[in-house]
Amino acid sequence: MDNSNRPDLRAYIGATGSGKGVSIREHLDKLKPPRRVFWDPLGEYGHYGKTVTTIKALCEALKADKFAVCFWPGPNAQEFAGKFDLFCRAVFSAGNCFVHIEELNDVTTPTHAPPAWRRISKQGRHQGLSVCVGTQRPADCDKAFLSGVTYVRVFTMRFKKDKQVMAELLEIPYSEVQDLYTVEKDNGTTVINCYERDFRTGQRGPKTITLTRKK
Repeated sequence: MDNSNRPDLRAYIGATGSGKGVSIREHLDKLKPPRRVFWDPLGEYGHYGKTVTTIKALCEALKADKFAVCFWPGPNAQEFAGKFDLFCRAVFSAGNCFVHIEELNDVTTPTHAPPAWRRISKQGRHQGLSVCVGTQRPADCDKAFLSGVTYVRVFTMRFKKDKQVMAELLEIPYSEVQDLYTVEKDNGTTVINCYERDFRTGQRGPKTITLTRKK
């Protein structure tokens, strides 16, 4: 899995329950990367691999030829910054893997990206890293990363500032972002309206996903 000549920076953006997680899992199930690691502050991705809670255990897991490991940084958000820096250092050193960062806005700001994370987003392709990010608040996370994404899928959002940021990134009218919505219907189906853009292929436009609840 060597993407050294082809950057792969994906972003899935939307409010909780908007369909963001569904799309990330769909991408993962399609890609099936043999080496994958998750920054998992909400403990959402444990079914994809072993959950570890220390950097030492993470580094040990990343030594394998194949791995699926989720790093849970614990409940104290004040400790996230230091742990995220070490997480990113370990992942960059391991190389040749899929790395997912959940809730990027927890560990970056629009004007600040930790150096180790910046190295992943700017130089990761030379290490064979395929990067995927999920966030509810694009206005509050690393603007440099968003400016360099190769693919983005946007769902309904709650705040005007977030909608403005995504309208600018996607180069579409604000009204098109404002009209994105996810609706759960009485018949057990969920309709997800989103907008996606692939900056490499030029593919862009609205997309509707319909999910049927299992009985």
